[in-house]
Amino acid sequence: MSEKKRERFTEFTSSLLPHEVAYLDKIQKLKDPENIWILGRIRHYSNHPSESCVFDPLIDKRKYSYLKKWITSKLEAIDADHFFFWMAEIDKKIMTDAINPDEEKALLSMINKFKDTSYYFVRFYELVQNYRYYLLIRMRYNYLKPIAAFLETWKASYQHSKNISQELHEATMDIVDQYASFNKESRQWETRLIQIFRDERLDGLNRYYAIVRLTFMYYNYKEYDKLIELYNHLDQLIIEGLIYSKRILVNYYANRVLLHARHNELEQAVFYGKLSIRFKGADYIFYVANLCAVLLRSNKNQEALKLMQENLSEMKNTISPHNRIGFASYYIQSLTKNTKAQQALSYARTFLELNRNDILIFRWHLFFTSMLQAMFQLEKYADILKTIKKYDLLKLDTEHRKRAGHLPAITWYYEVSSYKECLIDESAMLATISDTAHNVLLDAHKSKLLKELIVEIKPHLSKIPYELTLL
Repeated sequence: MSEKKRERFTEFTSSLLPHEVAYLDKIQKLKDPENIWILGRIRHYSNHPSESCVFDPLIDKRKYSYLKKWITSKLEAIDADHFFFWMAEIDKKIMTDAINPDEEKALLSMINKFKDTSYYFVRFYELVQNYRYYLLIRMRYNYLKPIAAFLETWKASYQHSKNISQELHEATMDIVDQYASFNKESRQWETRLIQIFRDERLDGLNRYYAIVRLTFMYYNYKEYDKLIELYNHLDQLIIEGLIYSKRILVNYYANRVLLHARHNELEQAVFYGKLSIRFKGADYIFYVANLCAVLLRSNKNQEALKLMQENLSEMKNTISPHNRIGFASYYIQSLTKNTKAQQALSYARTFLELNRNDILIFRWHLFFTSMLQAMFQLEKYADILKTIKKYDLLKLDTEHRKRAGHLPAITWYYEVSSYKECLIDESAMLATISDTAHNVLLDAHKSKLLKELIVEIKPHLSKIPYELTLL
């Protein structure tokens, strides 16, 4: 195999994700020992992405070409998004009277072979409905029999999926409102969402939506352990090819990042974080920021900064304020933790000036915590007090304490800065720090984060509250 072709094959295999290769392993019936060896190397590299891919140049290049085509066709066959785009194109042609005979044959073949509800089953059913109208108006009765049989056979399943979709919409309102304001409960949806996720009669889209909402809900209640069993089940559904596309898979990896980070399993969180950014979808910048966060918590500060610097241009092109502010916040933190606090502060001030309204609406706590951290390292205590008062951050921080991921960093920066500026005495400062730490100490994940915050403020104090020294 020529050097150029080997590079192309290496590039192709480096794009494959562990669950994709696990599915290929599950379905493969390869007999040629060299093809089996190549697939084994692909499996190894998918689980060790930091290693350089090396393939035997003496193996016939046609075997590499065959495997590349085989892998591509097998993954396309189960790719929900690939199927969705195909349906969208066929539906457009039906609605505009542009469908050709070969496309009709492909659609009819798919209808005749249909056995189980797929990921986009509802969309497929509605496509077949549109095709029936197309045939009726043209009085092509010879094609109508299999169409009518399909619609009748799957009518109950279709209605079931539509009803579940409406239920999920109602659950989403309660779960998101709880996350945004903590003025609502969402516990009432727990049992039903688990039932939906485990319902094998349902389409994959509804089942996946159910576990996404359960993820949100369990984060709201800080019940991360309950997600482990559900995610292990989802893991198998992906490997079996029932819920799969690149987009879905990297979203699953991104959720794994948060789950392992909540359990303080940082090595696993980094592993999944690196997998989550191997495909550039709409949430790519969000996943990059999450990976940066766990790299910083793992003290891989240089790697975190390099990651963010490499993706600055990507951030500038994102239209989501939530993702843009998250990225900027962790970029500021990565600069600060690499002893570039002055550069971090300059960037933060410029970003705040340009994005003030969005910051105050979306992710003010994360952004200002990052900005104040840079100020704190530079010992700009007066600037910290001025910033906190200007944006009324103490009041916002008090309201924010109910959130699952809240840490009293802003309050602590304020108290230490007030003490350093001789506005309060040491005992008052320590009392507030101790009081605001109380609820955090009851949460294992947040206790770990609190310990990191204590390490940060300790050099600025002569002592810290006794109970915090036990962490």
